[in-house]
This record gives sequence, structure tokens and C-alpha cells, in this order.
Amino acid sequence: MAGRLNVSEARRDFSALVERAGRGDWQVIGRRGQAEVVLADGRELDELLSRCYPFAPEVSFEHENVGIYLLELAVHGVGTSLPQAQADLMDAATAYVAEWVEWLHAAPDHRDRAGWVRRVQLAADDPAALGRTLFGDAYQPLATQ
Repeated sequence: MAGRLNVSEARRDFSALVERAGRGDWQVIGRRGQAEVVLADGRELDELLSRCYPFAPEVSFEHENVGIYLLELAVHGVGTSLPQAQADLMDAATAYVAEWVEWLHAAPDHRDRAGWVRRVQLAADDPAALGRTLFGDAYQPLATQ
């Protein structure tokens, strides 16, 4: 069952709260009438978000280029191979998320992208995880040289 604590209580035993959250026991932390925050397992959160906010990249082949458009974030990537286009799109998605967090989150035509943005944020520190998040089984990592 989710714990509900105030900030002072959470500060005292934060590492135990993180441990419990990692086991699936969400911890709700609030401060005198302000918005509550939730400490939760990232994998579980991504699994829940993926059900409501799936990505459906659209791949096109024109001339000698591969293009991938991601409607959910309105970004695209281009390359001479599928892995190059995927890497380019991953860079574009990460850049979009940074702009969304900074200022786009308040724009009416970007506000509803929060679920997809959060999924990218959860995977952004691991290129392989980000690739799987955006492309699923179609992800082909760019070979390192």
C-alpha cells in the first residue's frame, strides 16, 4: 500500500522509501497543501505509461535515404540506413523533450504530449532503452566504429 508522508518524514528515511518504491510500494510525499509527488519504480511506471502512450514510428524510404517520423512528438530522423535514421530520431526526440520540459509543456498544442515525454525521460540515460522505447522490436542499434 502506498505510503503517504510529509516532506520531513520522507527526509528522515529516504533510502528506505526508495527501496520500498523499487519493490512496487509507491510512496506519496506532500508538503502542506502543495502538490504531492510520487516515488515509484521507473520500470513499472514505464510499463503503465506504455499502455496509454505507445509510439508508432512511420518509416519511409526515398531515394537513398531512410526517414522516420514520430507523430507523438512531431519529430523526425533521417539517415542512409535504418540504424542511422533511428539514431537521428532518438537525438531529435531527446532534444524535443528538453524543450518540452523547459517551455513547451505550457503550450496548448504540446501540453497533451506529457505521457510520451515522460516515457522518453525514463529511458533517456540508456541509448538501448531509448531505442526499445521508441522502436520496440524494430530497434537496430547503430554499429560502433
